[in-house]
Amino acid sequence: MTERIIEEISLGSDILCLKEYENDDQVIEYVFEFDIQAVCLRKKLKDYALKRKNSKVSDQKLVNILGTIMTKGELRAQRNIKFIDMTPDQQAFIRRVLRDSFTQKELELMGKGGLIVRVTPFEDGKAGSYRRKHQDTEISEIHLSEFLTEDTVTHEFVHHARTVDESRTGFAITAYKTVNGIFDAEFYFKNESDIHNLEEASTVAETTARTKSHAKDPSGYFDYIFGISRKAAYNSDRKRLTRSPQSISVDNTKGIKGKAAINCVNEEFSRTHIAAMMIHGRTALRSYEILNQKQ
Repeated sequence: MTERIIEEISLGSDILCLKEYENDDQVIEYVFEFDIQAVCLRKKLKDYALKRKNSKVSDQKLVNILGTIMTKGELRAQRNIKFIDMTPDQQAFIRRVLRDSFTQKELELMGKGGLIVRVTPFEDGKAGSYRRKHQDTEISEIHLSEFLTEDTVTHEFVHHARTVDESRTGFAITAYKTVNGIFDAEFYFKNESDIHNLEEASTVAETTARTKSHAKDPSGYFDYIFGISRKAAYNSDRKRLTRSPQSISVDNTKGIKGKAAINCVNEEFSRTHIAAMMIHGRTALRSYEILNQKQ
């Protein structure tokens, strides 16, 4: 058997080494070594006959890391996101959702200042939480329950994207007044109800736009809209926020990401059902108006 190191990639504090093996049966085996684990992607030699002329793997070459097929570019975009306290299957699921719900540019920005993702039990039944950077912490964290869903993972990462992307405006930027990535605690405690109301509603809207497939069990925040069922409100918003024709089934809607998702939230949020979400006595849209007057 022959062995050839194709490329080494720095992933945070870890070094990932992609090796190519060829055995006597002329089967190529690509091994991506990560945290002492090796997951193999086997292909017949004929499938790679032309590609083997290159000494490096192109960004279009697929690698299998912890059960999720990703390109080198996709993996590189997630290199500063630290996954801890989870099984390989859970990490693979989260990586796959991130790849499907965000662009590589967005993921690179989200990881720029460091980000920790944990799977942890919640005693209050929560599906996840976002712990933003403040004066006493140097890094943001996302905590997810073991009952992972595409909607929950995307939702918590949208919170982070809204915080770190300073080019965002309008409904697409975090409701938490933030300076250099650190939220203003004084402003928050004076406006806690309106901030929470707006932040969750607008994050739900962007999540609804981004998820690759529609949610069979929509976010519980849709329960805080009066006069319409959770499912009906979600289905209507899903079509609007993915810019899908009303004639197609919600089952066939496809998520959008990048600038398309951000622009859609800014343009369509005021016409969504989730904008009427009322957690603290007034709608999220009214909370937006009140907060804008105070800043």
